[in-house]
Amino acid sequence: MRRTIVTVLLLAPGQAWCWGDEGHQTVARIAAAHLAERARQAVANLLQPDAAFAAPPGAADPLAEAMARAAIWPDHMPGGKGATAPWHYIDIGLFEGPSHIAERCPQGNCIVEKMKQYLVNLKQHRADGVWSESKELAFLMHFAGDIHQPLHCVSNADAGGNCVNVVGFEPMRNLHAVWDITLVNKLIARDGPGMLAGMESRFRGKMRHWQDYGSIEKIAAESFDVAKSQVYGKGRPRLPVIPKFIEVQPRNCATEAPESLRSVKVDGPRSYGAKSVDVVRVQLYKGGVRLAAMLNKIYGD
Repeated sequence: MRRTIVTVLLLAPGQAWCWGDEGHQTVARIAAAHLAERARQAVANLLQPDAAFAAPPGAADPLAEAMARAAIWPDHMPGGKGATAPWHYIDIGLFEGPSHIAERCPQGNCIVEKMKQYLVNLKQHRADGVWSESKELAFLMHFAGDIHQPLHCVSNADAGGNCVNVVGFEPMRNLHAVWDITLVNKLIARDGPGMLAGMESRFRGKMRHWQDYGSIEKIAAESFDVAKSQVYGKGRPRLPVIPKFIEVQPRNCATEAPESLRSVKVDGPRSYGAKSVDVVRVQLYKGGVRLAAMLNKIYGD
């Protein structure tokens, strides 16, 4: 969630929060299915003793369940996100592009730098002094989902789509919520209980290529491109591209986002149909297999 988813391949029931919980849990379950044995054991050793993440007795796959619980914890921390809120996204201006990643990550306070930090910390078993190693792992798992949600890597002076009005997908009324929740729920409804197994079959030939992701910056740039072409590019009526960087907080859309943007009412069903659901499927699967690749690299030696 921004400021405001092979072992047993089953989608666990749960509420759809801000990706919503289902999206993050899907990423985690895909990752669990692709962990090497050493990584599985290392992840289990960290998560299972943590009461916040431990799978309940009788879970069909205790590791996948623990990972699914850990993956949503950063959105539901007791007392709220606080200082961790900016870690969930990076606001790359739609008008400028990924060459500005470093500029849009002041003091390393964004998803790109935090993922890089926790990849190093976990490899060295070095907690940062604020969070335990198990919590750092939970952040990494969560951010692996967030960075594949296209609107976590872009802003058009609209807080990653939070300030863009959408009609036709009620009760979700802004662009960010539509991509966080509505389209994920449509995917779940379309693919049914066999969703994860279907992804494995559909994407088998692409998995290795997607796992070779290069760098966290490249993932963010890829998600930016998806946002530009498949989110903003598909919106109807068309949204204006704001030609300068304006930092906007979701709670301040009415005062900080440009009127030219806020006055547009995007037709949700016309703009984001079956092809958008296909994009969500790809992004969730990429998030899962790339998270598995990260964890296998951390714990494989």
